[in-house]
Amino acid sequence: MNQPADLVRFLLDHYELIKRRVSFRVGSRELAEDVMQDTYLRLQARGTAAPVRDPSGFLLRTALNLAIDRIRSDRRLLTGEEVEYLIDQEVAAVDPAEEALGRIELEALARALDRLPALRRELFVASRVDGIPQKELARRYGISLRKVELEIHLAHETLARQIERYPDPA
Repeated sequence: MNQPADLVRFLLDHYELIKRRVSFRVGSRELAEDVMQDTYLRLQARGTAAPVRDPSGFLLRTALNLAIDRIRSDRRLLTGEEVEYLIDQEVAAVDPAEEALGRIELEALARALDRLPALRRELFVASRVDGIPQKELARRYGISLRKVELEIHLAHETLARQIERYPDPA
C-alpha cells in the first residue's frame, strides 16, 4: 500500500477488528476508541511515505504507539480524586504575609485562566472546579472525549507554566 488513502480505506474496512485488538492490548475499550480516531487522523495527515507491506500490523502499531503516548501523558496529571483530596484538606491558620502572597498567586492564576482560549477554560473549570465528568462535557459540547481530555491537559500545562513564573519567594 503506497497511498495514505489506501491505508485509510484498510482502516475503515477493518476498523472493528483493529479496535478490538487495541482494546485487548490496552485494557480499555474507551481508550481504544479514542486511539482509533487518532490513528485515522494521523493517516489523513500522512504524506507520501514508503510502502506499507503489512497494513494490519502497521495500523495496530500506530494505534498502540498513540495509546502509549496518551497513557504517559495522562500519568502526569492529577486525578479528580487527588484534586478533591487537596481541596478538602483542612487549612491551618495563615500569617498575613502568606495570605497576601496567596492572594497574589491566586490573582496570577485567575489572569492565566482568563488568557486561555474560551473552550479550554470552560472545559477546565467545568471539570476541575464544578466536577462535571469529562464524558458529560464531551456530550454537552458535541466533541470527542479525547478532545475534552486534550483541552484540560493543555490548560493544566499552561497554568503550570504560569505558576512557575511566580516562584515561592521563601
